[in-house]
Amino acid sequence: MPKDTPGYDRSAKERGLYAGHGDDPTLASYLSSLLYALSVPAFVLLSYLGHWRGLYAESSVLPVFAALLVGALAVAAVAMSRR
Repeated sequence: MPKDTPGYDRSAKERGLYAGHGDDPTLASYLSSLLYALSVPAFVLLSYLGHWRGLYAESSVLPVFAALLVGALAVAAVAMSRR
């Protein structure tokens, strides 16, 4: 069986890093998942840190978090469109 054909003869790492089929995960999909898994806790921390430092009121924490999340989505979309 050719190397780029999806099948069970390849390890999960090999299927992910050298995906040649639409159903196989790619390195980009792993990085995207890692970005969102790590960015949400970081954005929550940054939003509260801004409040604790006195930059804005407590009622602004949620809008700041939303702005950070939307900004990250926009940056990721631009990066993906350029790739």
